Amino acid sequence: MKKQIAAFLLAVILLLTAMPMALAEDDEPEGFPVSLEEMMGLYSGEWPKTMYVYTENKGKLNVRSEPRAGDNVIEQLEYGTKVIVESPVIVNPEWSCIRSEKARDGIGYVMTRYLVNTKPKDTEKVAEEKERKANLEELNRQLKSARSLAHPLIISVRASRASGWVNFRVGPGVAADRIASLPDGRELKAIGETDKWYQAIDQETGKTGYISKNFVTVLGTAAPELTVKEQMGKLNVNGEFSLQCQLPKGYTMQLVNILGTKINAFITSENKEKPILQLSIAFDELFANVERMNDLPDEALKGLEASFTEMNDVEITYRETAYGTKLLIAREVGDDTDFVDILSVYRGYSIEFVMTPNPEAKNQSLSDAQVQMCIDFLSELDFVEAK
Repeated sequence: MKKQIAAFLLAVILLLTAMPMALAEDDEPEGFPVSLEEMMGLYSGEWPKTMYVYTENKGKLNVRSEPRAGDNVIEQLEYGTKVIVESPVIVNPEWSCIRSEKARDGIGYVMTRYLVNTKPKDTEKVAEEKERKANLEELNRQLKSARSLAHPLIISVRASRASGWVNFRVGPGVAADRIASLPDGRELKAIGETDKWYQAIDQETGKTGYISKNFVTVLGTAAPELTVKEQMGKLNVNGEFSLQCQLPKGYTMQLVNILGTKINAFITSENKEKPILQLSIAFDELFANVERMNDLPDEALKGLEASFTEMNDVEITYRETAYGTKLLIAREVGDDTDFVDILSVYRGYSIEFVMTPNPEAKNQSLSDAQVQMCIDFLSELDFVEAK
């Protein structure tokens, strides 16, 4: 403020000394752009104030070290830049004093006609750049919130636009490139999500991408799928159903016996340290009216447990497969034997899976990892109607 007052007083002195000594009562000094009254009002309470750069060609505005054109540009301001205007220059209000960090004394000069009181609209180029930056920031926010789905979902494209199409993108944001435009009603399998997007597989093309949650309808949970390892194939059980399963890694089917209503399958490995597996499937009148072991009453489950515990000192636990089938797991660890026996029921058939150490193995006890392999094997069984 002291600088403003000093500049004002200096301007007044210059003005008075430049005036002719004899002036008519109503005359104004010729050559001065403003009247004395106007000049005296330049330092009213409205200064300093915030203004904005407004150039007709949307270009940059030169800031100069002095209120005159010439080789004195100290910086350039973008169209729409906010500036603090100290006041117009008293002796030449075509110029205004603005705060400038580039100026030696903190004050620079710009032409007054390129300043406006309200912020002008962005140029198309600036608006596009702001939108691009905002879209990238949103894309990064969505990626940070990305997570997998514990249970995949089936979703359907729900177009709200007249075109009937929704964009399927490589990332969770409009800044990401478009893979395809999906039609209304197309079903996808969602395997992950962010706050606002689903990561999904287009099962018609096999492509994985992202689709906005605003344009989908969740139809339900996707059915679990068998993992693709070494395929054992389909095992038909008495013409009633086929058992589809994967062999554990490193194992091969050695022998399958069919004895009346019972099937025995022996599964071994060339690695003698790996245990021997035996799968047995038989029709049992006890389970004739039972869909799955989950349907058995507690009394029947206790009877099954007793069939193991009467003969062996075993630990009984229960697990459930990905298909909702309950497994009874009986494990015995003794001086002479170590085995895991898993029992399940499906449509009247008892399904038993036994794991024992290979007689040639150095270690005759089963590890927890091997037991888990046994459980995982039965958890991947799929039962389909026999054709």
